[in-house]
Parts: sequence; structure tokens; C-alpha cells
Amino acid sequence: MHILVSGVRHRTAPIEVREKFALPEQSVQEALRSLRSGLGIAECAILTTCNRTEIYAVVSDIEAGIQAIRQFYHQFKGLNITDYRPYMFNLLHEDAVAHLFRVASGLDSLIIGEGQIMSQVKDALSLAHEAESAGVLIDKLFKSALVVGKRVRTETGIADKDVSVSLAAYHYVRQLDENLLNRRIALIGGGKMAEIMMSLFKQGMSREQQQNITLVNRNHARLSELSKRYGFRGCTWDAMGSVIAESDVIFVATGAPHVVLGRADFEGLGEKVVVDIAVPRNVDPRVSELPEVQLFNTDDLAGTNGYTAEVREQIKQKAQGILEEECLHFHRWRTSLAAVPTIVRLRQKVEKIRQGELAASGALCNDDAAMEKFSRTLVHKILHEPTVRLKSADSSEEINQQVSVLNRLFGIENDQQAHTVCPDVEYEALA
Repeated sequence: MHILVSGVRHRTAPIEVREKFALPEQSVQEALRSLRSGLGIAECAILTTCNRTEIYAVVSDIEAGIQAIRQFYHQFKGLNITDYRPYMFNLLHEDAVAHLFRVASGLDSLIIGEGQIMSQVKDALSLAHEAESAGVLIDKLFKSALVVGKRVRTETGIADKDVSVSLAAYHYVRQLDENLLNRRIALIGGGKMAEIMMSLFKQGMSREQQQNITLVNRNHARLSELSKRYGFRGCTWDAMGSVIAESDVIFVATGAPHVVLGRADFEGLGEKVVVDIAVPRNVDPRVSELPEVQLFNTDDLAGTNGYTAEVREQIKQKAQGILEEECLHFHRWRTSLAAVPTIVRLRQKVEKIRQGELAASGALCNDDAAMEKFSRTLVHKILHEPTVRLKSADSSEEINQQVSVLNRLFGIENDQQAHTVCPDVEYEALA
């Protein structure tokens, strides 16, 4: 079986392409089931953020797998893939593994070190499990990526700054003009990114500045909750027009998978700075045609994270060693999977011998529990060393040679029982 990743990301596709591929969280499980219904995809998971939409798949045939993913995008998203192939990327085997490890570490983010990616990787795995599309390989791949992400954030200093797209937008506006934060500000939306922005306003602005902030949200209960928590003025969606008219700086992050503000919403209202941090975009890009409006989106925020080029390079060098080490661990684990059936059959055969000897020696020992414990410990000790050595082989060729020898030596090559062992037993054999 092969591991591949296919999709779009900020390094290969601008926002106007990425938003075409974006999948709202509520549609991911349906998308996973659709992928699994296609031919050639044994396991899959989808990682979709403002930076990327990536499908991780386990396939028996690489070309068929890639074609199945392209067909999915055509059927599920209505995309003519021929138009978008220049923006898509495909990675296979070790390259696919290393890519997810870099993503989980925050090294491949638009904002280097962006912390939300860890929870997004975790959510991607959870959704795959709920859709029953995550098997042994996808489960191990994503869990390993989370381990890598945690190590990189702990050991490299990449987490010294709590960076995010929202923080980058906040700093970007400050860099445009420090006085902008003294002006009237509107924040449209109430999701995760919008709430991070509220926290930044609360922590980094004076009370006088905070009095100039207005929140706008569709959900009245959510609006009331956020307004009370942060102390900002709240306005309902039907007051949007007047809020935009009276605001100088407008941050937009509604989470809606479509445009919510168009050119007509800004015409004739004077100078505005509009920062759209949603993907898909919430502000029609034609708003930028208005000479008095400055419109920015997530692509404009690249590199706005407070790290100097020198510090970023130091972080990358430290992280590279961790990535290489963890990629090797994953490769060895994956190689060891070939030994599972032989290990299971070997343990079954020795267990059968143990049970027979235990029954034969029953007259010699009246303490059945002690004899049971003794015999199990004996079997474990006998099998421990060959199990460890079989798992630690460096290549598929080496492990296949050892499996062949064990099969012949122990006479277990024709034992079919191991092929029906449940997954838990297989994991135990690899422990």
C-alpha cells in the first residue's frame, strides 16, 4: 500500500484557487465517505485550513488513487481539474510523510509557527475516524505528525510567539499605520479567528481604543456572549451597513463559505482599510477596485509573524533534525508491518505448545494460577528477542528474508489463523 497526499496549498496556489478547493468542517465527513466510495482508496483523511486543502490517502495503485482524488474534486466541488492542475501538488511515500510532519510543526504555514495547525491536524484525524476512513496507516501517520508537531514546538523555540493568522492581521494593520488602531474598528464574525482577534484587542489596546470597537454577528446569542466577555459594543447583522459606514478599519472573519460583503457595501463611504482573513474569502475582491478602499487578504500576511529571517532559519535547522528522526521512526514502523502475520503465527504456535505442556504438567503443580503465570512469562521471554529483531529490520528486503526463515524454521508458513487475527492482536504483536 502507498501513502500519497494531493491538493492545493499556499505555496502552490493563490487564495482565489485555494478557496475553490476549501471544504467547510461540516462537509468533511461526507467528503471522506465519497472518497472511500471511489475505487482504489483504502484509507483517507482531509486537512483543510485557510492555507491548504490536502487529501491524504492510502492506495494500492498510485495513478488510480490520484485519478480518484481528481474525480472527487470534480464531483464533490464541481471543479474542472484540468484548469487547476498547475496549482495542485502530489507527494508520495516518504515525501508525503515528511510533508505532513512539516505541516503539523507549523513550518509549512503561511505564518511560520502558527499554532492552530496542531488542533486542525487532530481534528482531521478525528473526522476521519468518525467517517470510518482512517485505518492503521492514516491513524499512525497523523498521530506521528502530532508527536512531531509537539516536539518541534517544544524543542526549537517556534512556539515562543503565539502566532496566528489573526495576530498577523493585527500586526499588519499596525505596520500600515500605527494610528489605525486609534480609529473606529469593526470586527465582523464570531468564530475561532474572530475570537482570537478580540483577545488581541483586549490585551493590546487601551480602554479608550476598545470603546471604538464594534462586533457584528448573525447569531444573537453568540453576539451577546462575546460582547459581555470582551466588553465591546455588539451589533446585529441587519445593522451591518451603518457599522461599515462609521468604521475606518474592518476585519472580516465570518467563517461563511462565500462572499458576504460586496462592492456596493463600500461605495461612497470614504476611506476604509478592510482585512479579510477568511478562506473562502468573505469580501468580494472587486472591492479593491474602489480607489478609497484598501483591501487585504491572507496572502498579504505572509511573513508577518514577528520572527526575523535569521531566527526563522535557526528554527528550521533545529526542526529538520527532529523531522528526519521521526520520519525514520515512521519508516521503521511501517516496514515492521510486514512482520505482523509471522509474529502472530509464531506466538500462536508457541502459545499452543505452552498450553499443551501446562496441561501435561498439571499433576506436578497444584497451583494453577502460579503455573499459568510462569508459563506465560516463559513464552514472552523466549519470543521477545526474535520479535524485537524482526521489527527492527532496516529494509523490506531484510524483513522478508527473516520472515521467510522464521516461517520455515517454525513450520508456520501454512498456518492461516494469523490472517484472521483482529487488529488489537496485531498491535500487541508489534508492541
